[in-house]
Amino acid sequence: MVGRRLVDEALLAAHPTKRWVHDRIVELLDSDTAAPAFSPVVTKLIRMLGDETVGLDEISEVVALDPGLSARCLRSANSAANGTQPINTIPQALLLIGLREMRCIALTVGVVDNFNHLRISINWRKFWLHSVLVARLTDKIAGAFRDVSGLEYLAALLHDIGKLVLEHFFPREFESVVMRAMERRCGHSAAEIDLLGFDHCSIGSALCQRLNLHPHIIHAVRFHHQPIHPAHIDNPEGDGGFLSACISVADYLANFREINIGGQAELASTLDELPEWKFLTNFFTCRGLDLDLDEEIDLAEKELSFIA
Repeated sequence: MVGRRLVDEALLAAHPTKRWVHDRIVELLDSDTAAPAFSPVVTKLIRMLGDETVGLDEISEVVALDPGLSARCLRSANSAANGTQPINTIPQALLLIGLREMRCIALTVGVVDNFNHLRISINWRKFWLHSVLVARLTDKIAGAFRDVSGLEYLAALLHDIGKLVLEHFFPREFESVVMRAMERRCGHSAAEIDLLGFDHCSIGSALCQRLNLHPHIIHAVRFHHQPIHPAHIDNPEGDGGFLSACISVADYLANFREINIGGQAELASTLDELPEWKFLTNFFTCRGLDLDLDEEIDLAEKELSFIA
């Protein structure tokens, strides 16, 4: 059972009063309550990630199978067309906005719809804006070092998904976490471990495993706050910490602009001071990063507008 791997037993033993929270999450993760299976169309798109033989025609055929997804992709393409010739078909949309952007829109729609039942009382839209922005930034940062496949975007889109589970099923505990994080400026993960004995990273990783996602996504979600932890870097199923480091840098940039639900940790003054950025530039060859943060925020806002 997936949920049994949520947290180390020794760590949980230090927080016996919160064992019921852990056990309830285990129960949720071992069912479809917290994370129902993705739709067949989204599942097909996820399986296509990283497959270099997949072309525009195949992507068009899959997206066209889902009327709701098709409509949202067409809205995005017509927005990009700026009122010129109307875009009426998915192949036309793909030619205009490109495979990479279409993939981002499709994955965002699929993920948001899949967790739409976990409505939260905090700023729901700001949570997803943070997630989409981090996903877009991760895609750009990873692309500065290697060709991207879509795994990068999906992993970053899901990096905080464990927070949805905590807030939805344990609102009082989540409120305590947010208050502790804001008071101590320690970040949600540290506050969660302090109060519960485990964090949203563990829950999110277990959810990704429950959804049968790529091991690199599972490990990146688990370690996005500890990307250079030896247990992660040396894991033979991982990618040496690359993806989680990209997510961590992207998360920093989103928090720097205060696009979050509050309670982030104290931030370094410059990007160059981040250990995760130093890790990336020391161990991987950077091909150049052209990043307009304001533009990415605008694009993330627009991407979310196609889901409403």
